Amino acid sequence: MAVTVQSILNAAFPAYAATHRLPLYVHKAVSVLRRCRTGGLGRNAVKCSNGHVLAVRRNSCRHRACPQCGWRKAENWLERWRARLLPTTHFQVIFTVPSELHILWGWNRKLFADTFFHVVRDTLFELLAQERHLGAHPGLIMALHTWGSALPVHLHGHVLLTAGGVDAEGKWVATRPNFLIWGPILRDTFRKKLLAALRRLLQQGVLDLPPSLDAADVHTLLDELGQTPWHVRIQPPYASGNGLVVYLARYLRGGPIKNYRLLACTGTAVEFRYREYRGHQRPKWRTITLAVEEFLDRLFQHVPVPGLQMVRAYGLYSRHEQAALQRCRLQLQPGGQQPPPQPPAPRQPCPRCGAALIVVVSPTPFPSRQLSQKPMGPGPPVLARSN
Repeated sequence: MAVTVQSILNAAFPAYAATHRLPLYVHKAVSVLRRCRTGGLGRNAVKCSNGHVLAVRRNSCRHRACPQCGWRKAENWLERWRARLLPTTHFQVIFTVPSELHILWGWNRKLFADTFFHVVRDTLFELLAQERHLGAHPGLIMALHTWGSALPVHLHGHVLLTAGGVDAEGKWVATRPNFLIWGPILRDTFRKKLLAALRRLLQQGVLDLPPSLDAADVHTLLDELGQTPWHVRIQPPYASGNGLVVYLARYLRGGPIKNYRLLACTGTAVEFRYREYRGHQRPKWRTITLAVEEFLDRLFQHVPVPGLQMVRAYGLYSRHEQAALQRCRLQLQPGGQQPPPQPPAPRQPCPRCGAALIVVVSPTPFPSRQLSQKPMGPGPPVLARSN
């Protein structure tokens, strides 16, 4: 029998939940993941208006952390962005949060994520507005990733950035060939802005602190991080943004580990494949074995908080600048128009009577009585690990 995230949860979660306090949203996520496509979430039937039933299927959970469903939403997202991308070169910029800040992330996930998005946006907009870099307003798409390949906490953001932007006169300005921003300037500006933002949150009293840290400890930590090098990487430019949005779509849904990477589960340990990046020009596939408890610790750290948007667009790619985006498209590709949205493909008629087909869903209520009676309040679901 194939090893899946669902099979591991079914076998190990009841014992794990008896000894670990988890937030309610993690319990809810596990509940639907365990019942995804089993019939426990109801069924849907494809039938015609005359009652001819063609197929009965088990409902998917559609949770963002589920590795076996949600691919259709990712495909739809990908198709929408392929149609919106400007016909120009794009850069990918990767911003990494130091591991020393992971503990603050664990206790302030939504607040920290919002701050991180805004800091990256402001950093790029401020530097690219300067004449020595670009002197224009670009478009960017940003995705926040919280995991490494072996499932440790690895908080970083991937930014898809146009190699150019619109200036104050509404004209398209391209970056210099193969050059975006000086790396040290980008790194130092990002570090300065993120540390300053965290200090403001601390002074305002809105930053939740773990029991092991007080405000003085956090100030000391931020001061120390201000003297250390941070990791910001600018990848060589891509002729098109299509490949990059495909990469981002992979992380839009499906959770931190896909089922094909799971090799074995013995009841006490889980073996899976991961990619080793350090020390290799090209990542190498490796195998790791973790105790089931450790595997679930790592997995639950990456269940997204409800309401947290992990992919966001700014500048020319935001919803509020569609007119400017279209003007740039016309300048880059004269006569080029936004492709009209394609109407949905007509559903095939019933082969028995020719009537239109419909989908009838039979949902199952959420079984709240099955949740643990010990949900934890604010803070991380499990101890954040950085190794």
